[in-house]
Amino acid sequence: MALAALPPISLAGPQDRTRYELTRHLALHGTIRLEPDLFDRAVYGEHTFADKAPGLSVAAIPAFELERAAGIAKTPRDWHAEADASLWLMRVLSSGVFFLVAVGVVLWLAGDVAAAAFGVATLAAPLAPTFFEHDAAGALSIAAFALLVRCRGPAPLAAAGVLAGAAVCTSYQTALIVVLLLGYAAWRHRRAAAWFVLGLVPPAIALGTYDQIAFGSPFHLSYRYVANRFAERQHGGFFGIGVPTVHGIVDVLVGSRGLLVWSPVCLAAAAGLVLARRRPELIVAALVVVAFVLVDAGYFLPYGGGSPGPRFLGASLPFLALGIPPALERFRLPTISLVAISAVTMTVQALSWGVRSESSTAYLPKRTDVTATIWSVAGLNRNAAAVVVLGCALAAVAVAVVRR
Repeated sequence: MALAALPPISLAGPQDRTRYELTRHLALHGTIRLEPDLFDRAVYGEHTFADKAPGLSVAAIPAFELERAAGIAKTPRDWHAEADASLWLMRVLSSGVFFLVAVGVVLWLAGDVAAAAFGVATLAAPLAPTFFEHDAAGALSIAAFALLVRCRGPAPLAAAGVLAGAAVCTSYQTALIVVLLLGYAAWRHRRAAAWFVLGLVPPAIALGTYDQIAFGSPFHLSYRYVANRFAERQHGGFFGIGVPTVHGIVDVLVGSRGLLVWSPVCLAAAAGLVLARRRPELIVAALVVVAFVLVDAGYFLPYGGGSPGPRFLGASLPFLALGIPPALERFRLPTISLVAISAVTMTVQALSWGVRSESSTAYLPKRTDVTATIWSVAGLNRNAAAVVVLGCALAAVAVAVVRR
């Protein structure tokens, strides 16, 4: 799955610059103030800050220090617009590592086929080698959930709280997951759920301290001060999120880059969550997925600009994958077929979304619409490298099915 998801190198973009600059400024200068010429930025007073939650940038500091020690760290202005190996390595050592953690947790909770479906057949795969925060937030959230489901005792519950709080520090949207996990913890662990709440405190203090330093209050998030061309719409509703609309739901699920269009296995996973609706853990998972679909459907930009799909659903995808085992029990061949089909379509999307038109709906891109991979940087023909990546995705599915 690592060989299938991590090799693509998407074009350098505003997300990369903002997150990387926060990482670089923290590591080199111990400051969270950034250059004023960033596209994605928050402005408070006369100073510029990242408009993102700071978690992923903080998590990327070890990767930056590793590159700096190796003498390959760059400033954003030195990146190659396409196929920059230094930027790719930063992405893989941050978001990519979190992606692999999420795969491991799904494997632990739901088995081989679910892990393969999540790892190569959902939006999590093309998000893995990027600086989008969604795989990281999903990994932290599903890890917290796994501890609540599989473990008892003060230490695991407190650790689950720390992980859930860290998820919010990485993506504010995951506060929805924390609320649901809190309810589940109270139901399953009764009074011991207080340890989960205690674990939430350190990340909350860390985020509050960051916001106090940057924006003058521990309760003022960076979204409040967004200063780019989407600022007016971002300030409408709740940070750009309004009431979900039918049009928004259609876009999220079956639009040009809709979840079910490029990853039809998600339909099987959703069916599995419905089939197992009497299991409390899967009720929580289903509620997480529904909440994220509705939030994304109410957002003014459901795909979040240039992206492989409705990326704001990313943190919910490990929870959706938990529906694969019940689907396999009831619909074995259709579910396996959808996993295989989705592995192909999602790999095609991973290998092309960054270099082709956002309005393109073709499953097969033009030969010129194939992104670079780490294999093509190493000298392999770009199209041949894409075939290698696709072969790894299908091999992952085959191994998972055989192991089951």
